[in-house]
Amino acid sequence: MTTKENHPILVPYDFTSVSDVAIIHAASIAKLTGYPLIILNIVDESTQKFLKQHNQIEKFLNINLEKICEKTRKNFHVKVSFLIKKGSIISIRNIAENLHISYMFIGIDQPHTLASQVLRMIGNSPAPVYVVQGNIKWKDINTIVFPVDSYEETRQKISCTIIIAKYTNATVRLFSIKLRNKERQYTQDVRVRQIEKMLLEKEIPFVTDYATRDEKEFPDELPEYATTNNADLFILMKTPTLYFNNLFINPIDKKVLLNSQNIPSIYINPRDVGRYI
Repeated sequence: MTTKENHPILVPYDFTSVSDVAIIHAASIAKLTGYPLIILNIVDESTQKFLKQHNQIEKFLNINLEKICEKTRKNFHVKVSFLIKKGSIISIRNIAENLHISYMFIGIDQPHTLASQVLRMIGNSPAPVYVVQGNIKWKDINTIVFPVDSYEETRQKISCTIIIAKYTNATVRLFSIKLRNKERQYTQDVRVRQIEKMLLEKEIPFVTDYATRDEKEFPDELPEYATTNNADLFILMKTPTLYFNNLFINPIDKKVLLNSQNIPSIYINPRDVGRYI
């Protein structure tokens, strides 16, 4: 039987301030949804550096991770445990798959020079990835921006969007690309109506707007739209590609994911996973 206990929220943790922030955001969502947390520490170069600085052995990890878990339990009243695995950041995908996670939460620093391996981890995740930049504090999610691009796969974001909106009582703002080609625009309008229908069926409040500028400027107009409407969260999806679909994040996706407004995002890879439905 599938339960929330079977699909925990995973937080990769490396003893940095940004991963502390990720735990707070993850615990806030866990409190709303009832999903348990697992704090994952990968014993890699970053962890080894931490141990060397504190002149400690690996048992020190257990002590400190348990302290973090206890603090999280006390502050958020959620179920939380920790896991220590040897490996590299790339191995997180396999760990996440084996744990059948519901979401992954990642805190990132220096977003405009983000290491490619972190982007690869996000782009390879088997479940939606919540990305928070720097030390952005958690705040209630009242407005979710759902970009409706011209790809059929964009509808795969709807299940995750409905879940988050249900738990947070948020309004979803559909922001659709505007296309010059009439036939393509007709198809786009149908796509928007399909998404609207699904939101209506689940009684999710929503507003639909269309971009005012050219298709190529959509990635630039999107953050502006989000700022104007006081957005608290983006629901994004990797741009589908014919080759190497699971390896790389498109530069356009990266621009929105790492927006200068520091709006957190949930990033979804287009695939038929279904475990967060």
